[in-house]
Amino acid sequence: MKGRWGPAVAVAAISLVLGVGWTDAQSVDTTKREAPPDSALATPATVDAGRLVFHGRGSCHACHGDKLQGGPIAPALTGPKWRHIDGSYGAILDRIDQGMTGTVMMRRPGRITEAQVLMVATYVWAVSHGRAQP
Repeated sequence: MKGRWGPAVAVAAISLVLGVGWTDAQSVDTTKREAPPDSALATPATVDAGRLVFHGRGSCHACHGDKLQGGPIAPALTGPKWRHIDGSYGAILDRIDQGMTGTVMMRRPGRITEAQVLMVATYVWAVSHGRAQP
């Protein structure tokens, strides 16, 4: 029994310090990052910049296809269903930034910069949610 209450006590203590009620602390899901990109960042210029990196330095198109349709090496990046992630902006961003162990999806393909990761994530998110053309 020792240690069984540790996590519950820790959450309660942090909640009290932060002024969050017990029910509020339990209802916050910190694992979901479904928020779309900030509208200030998801501009046509950012989407276009992401498109250039996707088809250029990032070489993403080599595996995911010119229209993000996927191929024998990598999954499609369009539509509501995704092979390994949920298709949210945060998941797309994480996958580009961190890659996927055991696959050809490397971290920051083409050694793209952090800013370029954001651009490509915005482009892929916009295309996959019908807000831009590939």
